[in-house]
Amino acid sequence: MDKTYDIYSNSKEFILWPLPKDKFLDVLYGKNDINNVTKVITEVVNGELVGFISVKSRVVEGENVGSVVFMFIVDKYRDRDIGHKLLQNSLDWFKSQSIKSVKFGRNMGSYFWPGVPENLPWVQNLLKEEGFILTEGPVDMSADITNFSASLNVYKTLNDNGIIIEFSNKKYADLTLQFTKENFPNWYEYYLDDLTKEKFNEVFFAHKGDEIVAVSKLWIGGNWDLLFENNVGGGGALGVSEKWRGKGIGLAMKTWGTEILRDKGVKYVWIGWTSSIGFYEKLGFKVWRKYFDAELHL
Repeated sequence: MDKTYDIYSNSKEFILWPLPKDKFLDVLYGKNDINNVTKVITEVVNGELVGFISVKSRVVEGENVGSVVFMFIVDKYRDRDIGHKLLQNSLDWFKSQSIKSVKFGRNMGSYFWPGVPENLPWVQNLLKEEGFILTEGPVDMSADITNFSASLNVYKTLNDNGIIIEFSNKKYADLTLQFTKENFPNWYEYYLDDLTKEKFNEVFFAHKGDEIVAVSKLWIGGNWDLLFENNVGGGGALGVSEKWRGKGIGLAMKTWGTEILRDKGVKYVWIGWTSSIGFYEKLGFKVWRKYFDAELHL
């Protein structure tokens, strides 16, 4: 019987990063991932599960890349060699997959964190001991949007240039995928999955006639909704074509999506994995959590 969630849900870390069981197991085992391989390695002492680690690999632009998605050790075993054994077994697995560079967190399909959480120093210390290099990384941001109100000028660029923002549809699905593949190839599979399944009420885009200008998506719920009164939404993978950058299109897209969520009764918006702090601060968002980038070359 799988005990991973049991030991995690009874930890002090669970208070900082609470997850419903179904979401936890989905990400830990990569149940909904596409085109990657997931392995969960466990460590047992006297018949008792005391730690586990989830690792993933996939091929990106012809190269095998790897990620340590999640690691947990029962508190009383953290001063022993459990962490070392888990990480070394993980590194052996990465080598068997011909992986030469490993990162912690990141986007390998589903994921918990974009890096090493700043509020988990024991994880930071363990990674450093194993040779990972930690540097300043991205942040998550959030805002209470109950009374969200945008600047009157935020849509001026759209109006001046005949640009329309709307939810996706069958007519524009292929054009949106082509736009994503050409401008943001790392997001192509992300949008391919949604648009293939005709999740048109989640993907939205800006266009001038048949010219796609920007793309993004909306969601309600998420990994950390327990930290936001179970009433949280957000937007992901917001990208503007190089031709239209610097003109306020991105701000208009984020405003449009936030207004949609507000009107649906969503109270909080969470923005994951960004370094564009100043951009989101214009709309009232504040830094919620910070992360370190962590990488090890094998």
